[in-house]
Amino acid sequence: MIRRQSALWNSPLELRGLLSQLGMFLSVAGLVMTLVTGLGGGSSTPGSPSGDSGYEAPGLERQAELDQIRNDINLAIKHLRHNEQVPPVLMDPFELQPAAQEHAEKVAVSGELQNSGQNVTMLQHSLPESGASGHAFLEAWLHSEAHTEVVLDPRYVFYGIGVAVGHGKVWVAVQFSDS
Repeated sequence: MIRRQSALWNSPLELRGLLSQLGMFLSVAGLVMTLVTGLGGGSSTPGSPSGDSGYEAPGLERQAELDQIRNDINLAIKHLRHNEQVPPVLMDPFELQPAAQEHAEKVAVSGELQNSGQNVTMLQHSLPESGASGHAFLEAWLHSEAHTEVVLDPRYVFYGIGVAVGHGKVWVAVQFSDS
């Protein structure tokens, strides 16, 4: 056991693998906690306004689809950063997750992308509901050098993902932070 631990700390690849797995576990735990505590955007009763944005939460089946998109984006970012040997990022269920969800709901209501009033690094995009998936969103960002740089920036250690639906589109906002 001691020899195994010593080998772990002496091998950057083994340590990176452990950190990547830990990051994935913490992100999934954060996502679960977000959904359980109601911060994930599905906290409103379906059809009722959520927060100050005027966003009406979709029905349970549609909300499950949006949660799947959020989970797919989360996993895709994790895998991409791991494959590019960039340190993992962790889901922040207390600040970035609710802020990203609020922003996604706001743009879903307005029907157009908007800058955030906060001083954060954010990716956002919308896709028609019929073609929306976590991988389609990540693929769209990867076709832009500026967006790819944000996703792979090793300074960012925390993020939150907001997903909402409106005007026949799925709207996603991903906010990143270095602290």
